[in-house]
Amino acid sequence: MAQSVVYADLKFAAGPSSTVPDDDDSPYENVPLGPVTAAPSPGGKGQQPLSRGGRWTRRWRVPTALLATSLLLLLLLLVAVVALGACHWQVTRSLQDSSRKHMAEQGRLSQELRAREQSLEQTQLELAWAREELQRAWHEGNISQLELQSRNAELGHTQQELAMLQEEMQVVQGKLSNSERNVRSLLACVNTDCCPRGWVLFRSKCLFISVTKKTWEQSQEDCAGRFAQLMVQ
Repeated sequence: MAQSVVYADLKFAAGPSSTVPDDDDSPYENVPLGPVTAAPSPGGKGQQPLSRGGRWTRRWRVPTALLATSLLLLLLLLVAVVALGACHWQVTRSLQDSSRKHMAEQGRLSQELRAREQSLEQTQLELAWAREELQRAWHEGNISQLELQSRNAELGHTQQELAMLQEEMQVVQGKLSNSERNVRSLLACVNTDCCPRGWVLFRSKCLFISVTKKTWEQSQEDCAGRFAQLMVQ
């Protein structure tokens, strides 16, 4: 901006001092003021100074490219704000969905945890019951072992008795075999009216006449051994 410039020429003169200086004796020399021409701006556009009453004014003109650039920047800023708002809405929506999913998952895990705790309590009860059953079975096993030992002793005694009975049965089987042979011989003689060798048929009966002298008891035992009866009682 152009400004008025005042030039002053200082002069110093020797002379008697006075109390009131005159205009002629003043060391200052007045120089008339004049307009100062401003330097032209580059390109001859933009600033045009005008002299009005000793003062300079300037008129501004905004370029069209600058205005278009400002509008474009404003539009880009608006688009960026809208994009940021959309991103913020998407992030907020995603966070809400994640929060709902987290709450649902937390509820499911809580239910599963309660179910596992109930199952664990049931398992502990079953384990305690199994321990009681095991202790009872252990006591019963001890009693069973005592009973088994007594039964083994009884079994040994029974086996001894069985061995004795087997020996007696063998003796009885021998006697039974002899009796069967005698019965078969007697049955054969019934049809043919005959008696075993050494016996005499008398009135459809077989008699055995012993020539050995014996007592009555010995004779009775001999007849019993032959499966017969002593005629002399």
